[in-house]
Amino acid sequence: MYRERDLAIWCSVYETCGVTEFVRLVGEALNSFKRVPIYDWPTRVHVSELGLPCVQVLQNVVSSRGLYASVSEDYIEIGSRLTNHLSHQLQWYLVVNDLASDEMKEDQLGIDLGL
Repeated sequence: MYRERDLAIWCSVYETCGVTEFVRLVGEALNSFKRVPIYDWPTRVHVSELGLPCVQVLQNVVSSRGLYASVSEDYIEIGSRLTNHLSHQLQWYLVVNDLASDEMKEDQLGIDLGL
């Protein structure tokens, strides 16, 4: 469930805002990401799920900050904590700017209420 939600959020931001705004928003999300000294299990996002341009942008922005982002022909690997952080930040942006689907709004409300 979370995987589909994350993909929907990332694709929605990328498609509605364009590359420049997507890069800016991911960069802002990375500014608020707090690294902790524990192993962060990698999450694989396949190119077929997000599209090559979106995957390349994610890889470039994340790795430029010194964070783990490994890309291959078929997928990008990003730490699971970072994946969750990016999704929450981008979802918040969609909700605040009234670009989110009803499902995303309900999910955000649940997060805000701690459910």
